[in-house]
Amino acid sequence: MSTRLAAARGVLEHLGLDGILVSDAYDVRYLCGFRGEDAMLVVGRTTALICTDSRYWAQVAEEVEGFALERTEALVRDSTAAAARELGERAALGFQGGTLTHADYRLLRRRHRGRLRDVGDKLSRLRGLKEPAEIEAVRRAAAMTDAALEAVVAGGLVGRTEAEIAWQIREELHRRGAEGPSFDTVVAAGPRGALAHAIPGQRRIVAGDLVVVDSGARVDGYCSDITRTFAAGELSDELRRVYAIVLAAQLVAVEALRPGVTGHAADKVARDVIEAAGYGDAFGHGTGHGVGLEIHEYPRLGRRSRDVLAPGMLFTVEPGIYLQDVGGVRIEDTVVLGEDGCRLLTLFPKELVTVG
Repeated sequence: MSTRLAAARGVLEHLGLDGILVSDAYDVRYLCGFRGEDAMLVVGRTTALICTDSRYWAQVAEEVEGFALERTEALVRDSTAAAARELGERAALGFQGGTLTHADYRLLRRRHRGRLRDVGDKLSRLRGLKEPAEIEAVRRAAAMTDAALEAVVAGGLVGRTEAEIAWQIREELHRRGAEGPSFDTVVAAGPRGALAHAIPGQRRIVAGDLVVVDSGARVDGYCSDITRTFAAGELSDELRRVYAIVLAAQLVAVEALRPGVTGHAADKVARDVIEAAGYGDAFGHGTGHGVGLEIHEYPRLGRRSRDVLAPGMLFTVEPGIYLQDVGGVRIEDTVVLGEDGCRLLTLFPKELVTVG
C-alpha cells in the first residue's frame, strides 16, 4: 500500500496539486485496502486520511493501512473540511468528477476556497499495471469461470432457457469459492445472440442455435471475463463461417499483442480480419478492455484508444460479429501481457464446441 500511496502522490506532484480528494470506490480500495462504501480519501504530499462514517470505523481499523481515520457524518462536507485543515484553505485540490454527483460537486465548490481541478482517470490509471498478487487473483477467478463453463457443457443446452444457464453459472461460481460474478452473466441464444449484452430470458434453446455465454468471477475483489459461443446441435454453413472468422480474428490479435502496441493498433489487427471477410459493419464494439478491481478499466483496445500496452497489464481480447435476426459470435479471453507477448488466463477451449 505504501508504494501505491507514493504513486498517487506522484500524480498530484505531476499535476501541480497540493492534494487529491479520492471518491472512486475502486481507487479507495486500491490505495488503502478498504472494501466498504461511502468513503473518501484525502491524499496530500504528507497527508493520508480515510473519511467515513460510524458504520465503517471498525472496518477501517481491520482493513486499512497507512491512512488515519477522519470520522464523518456528512461525507463530502466533512472530507472537504478535512482537506482544508490538512492542506490549507487555499490549497490546489484535485477531485474525481466522474464519481461525484452534481450536488456533491456544487457542495465542494461552495466549501473549498482554493483551486479545484478534475483529475479525470489519471489516478485510476495507476491500477493498469498489476502486481503479482493481483494477477494471481484474476487467474484464480479465471479458473472458476472455466470450470463453470465445463459444467454448463456437461449439462447440455437444447431445451434449457437462457436464464437457467445463467443461474447455473452463478451457482457453479459460488460452489468454487467466488465472491460472486464479476458482472451479470450474458446468455444469448439464436437471434438474441446479436445483442452483445443481452439479458438472459425465458427463450428455450433449440437445435441449430448459436449460444453466446459471457461470464466472470470475482476473487479477492478482482474480476475475470470470458466469452465462449457454443453450437447447440448442427449449424448452418453461414454460422460456421462466422465462427471461423471471429476465431481467426481473436487468435491473430492475441498473437500480435506486445509491449508498446497501442490500443488502436491492437483493435485494428482483429478488425482487419473481420472487415476483410465482409462483416466489418457487424463488429461495433472495441476489441478489449482492462480488467482488475473493475470489470472495465484501463487500458482500452478500440478504434479511438491511444493507450500504450505495457508488461503487467491485464485485459480482454474479444472480437465479435453480430447479425440481426440471425445470431452472434464473440470469443473472449482475459490475458496478461509480458515482455514477449500475452499469456492466457482463461483456458476453456476456443474451437467450436457442439453441445446437444
